[in-house]
Amino acid sequence: MKILKTIITVIAISLTTVFSTAATEKNPESTKNSLRTELVSLLGNKIPLNVDKSYSAEISFIINNSNEVVVISVNSKLSDFNKYAKNKLNYKKINVKNIKKGEVYRMPIIINKK
Repeated sequence: MKILKTIITVIAISLTTVFSTAATEKNPESTKNSLRTELVSLLGNKIPLNVDKSYSAEISFIINNSNEVVVISVNSKLSDFNKYAKNKLNYKKINVKNIKKGEVYRMPIIINKK
C-alpha cells in the first residue's frame, strides 16, 4: 500500500510538471513577429529623414518588468535615425504577450529612400 501511494504521488508530480511547462511554451516565432509589428508601428511609416539610398540598421533593446522597451543601442550609418529610433521607442509600453523580460532582442530595420 505504501508503494502504491508513492507511485501515485510520483505520477501526480510528473504530470503537473509536464502540464505546467507545456502551458508556458508558446510559439516564439509568432511572439517575435508580433513584437516586431508593435515596434514598427511605434516607429511609424514616415521617418523624417532624407536619404538617397536604402540603409540598414539594427536596434538592440530589452523589455523591462513594466512592459516598456529600453533601447540599448542603434547601429546605423545615419546618426539622425539613431536619435529618432531612441526617441520613438525608449520607455514606450508594448502589448505583446509571452515576452521574456530582460532578454536582449535585436531587430533589423531597412530604411528605404523616398
